[in-house]
Amino acid sequence: MPTSPDVATWVALYRKAWESNLPDDIRAPFTEDAVYRGHPSDAGWAGHEAIVSGWLASQDAPGTTTFEWHPVAIDGDTAVVRCVTVYPEGAKGGTYDNLWVIRFAEDGRATEYTDWYIAR
Repeated sequence: MPTSPDVATWVALYRKAWESNLPDDIRAPFTEDAVYRGHPSDAGWAGHEAIVSGWLASQDAPGTTTFEWHPVAIDGDTAVVRCVTVYPEGAKGGTYDNLWVIRFAEDGRATEYTDWYIAR
C-alpha cells in the first residue's frame, strides 16, 4: 500500500524521466508489464518498450516545463495526484491541470498510469 513518501519517490522518478528522456529513466517508474495511458480513453502503451517508444514519440524537451503536484488521495494500491504543468512556449504552450491515477506494485513502481488533463 503506497504512502505519501512512496508517491513522492515515484513522482520524482517520473519527473527525472520527463527531464532526461533516457530510456532507462523512462522504464524506472513502471513495471515491465505496466500500462501507460496519456488520456483516460486510450488503450495505452503496454510494457516497457511500448512506453519508451510512445514517450519518445511525444517527448518534451528538457527544461521546457514547470511542474507542481500534490497527492489528493491514496487508497489501497492506488494514488491520485493533482498536477499543474506549465509550458511557457511552443506547440503545447499554456497551463494544464492534471489528475494522475497511479496503481502501484508492491515494489513501488506503477502497474497502471492514467493522465486526465485539461488546458486552462
